[in-house]
Amino acid sequence: MQLRPHTQPPNAATPGLRRVAIAIAGFSVLIFGVALLVVPIPGTTLVIFPLGLSILAREFRWARRLLDWLTATVKRAWTGVRRRFGGRPVVPISLPCP
Repeated sequence: MQLRPHTQPPNAATPGLRRVAIAIAGFSVLIFGVALLVVPIPGTTLVIFPLGLSILAREFRWARRLLDWLTATVKRAWTGVRRRFGGRPVVPISLPCP
């Protein structure tokens, strides 16, 4: 008589564990981005906050919608800036010497 070992489907707990791990990582990065709002390093939140949203967007539909809205808003704003300033440089290329 041959005994078969107790077998479980591979990766049975993986989807739930993966979702929890992504949630922890994404919210940690988002909280870090919010904490960087008070640090006087310019532009860090502009990088960290979308990174946290993109991590969360892998598993959560609300994060995907928020990231899509944020991307569309930034594109509209950038288009407005380009239209406003056209081909002119925003900062003078050469500054007069004193």
